Amino acid sequence: MNCSAWVGRLLLPVLLAAAVSARAGSTAEFDDLVARLQFSFYTGDSRALAEMLSELDGFEVDAGLAATKSYQLAYGQWKLAQLLGEPQDERARAATKSSSSKAAKSCVQHARDAIEKDSRMAEIYAIEAACDTYEPGSMRHGSASCMRSKSMRTALTLGAENPRVLFINALCTPDAEGDPAAIERWRAVVAKFEAAPPSQPGKPDWGHAEALTRLGESYLKRGEMVAARDVLERALVLAPDYRQAQKLLQSAANRPR
Repeated sequence: MNCSAWVGRLLLPVLLAAAVSARAGSTAEFDDLVARLQFSFYTGDSRALAEMLSELDGFEVDAGLAATKSYQLAYGQWKLAQLLGEPQDERARAATKSSSSKAAKSCVQHARDAIEKDSRMAEIYAIEAACDTYEPGSMRHGSASCMRSKSMRTALTLGAENPRVLFINALCTPDAEGDPAAIERWRAVVAKFEAAPPSQPGKPDWGHAEALTRLGESYLKRGEMVAARDVLERALVLAPDYRQAQKLLQSAANRPR
């Protein structure tokens, strides 16, 4: 083998890796796409969320972000299932039920793909549990099957202090109307978010505004208007366009103290 051929064989893997890296988007571009996906959920725009999921699915990443991409696709499909499964009127609910179930199944597929790529991510097991046991409305009233699932047990084993794992576990906990235990449960979740270090580039950063909103809703159900307004305003500092927090804050403002 001549020298040129030998050098070429040595350089080929390097050149191929460089070509893949050139095609893959940067972490900043990935994070921007994920932020737009979250914005679609916050604004309650299921069509925009579906479009963002399609864009994310086609976004090329390097090996270091492959598991996180699958994670974010699972997260996005979970949020899409929630938007489609909890519309405001019965006619819309009937029309979107099958689409909601389809999104939940897609969430499970992406979650399992993420687990295959990185089995140490506690949060993805919790997302899998939420989607695998998902039924329209279950995120409003809890799901005992979600709490008992093997995936949720794994999530809690791997991430007993992880705020997003605890957030999903709290969502899955059956909640009687006005149950005072719900306030303590959501206070504990919010405290975990507030004690957590800032998210790093390329890592999940969702959940804090949602946890505050759930806490505010629990206060509302107990008639604690001042406390409800306080935490809902904090949620809107984190996510100013979060429609659910806006609606609940308006409801709190309209009720007598």
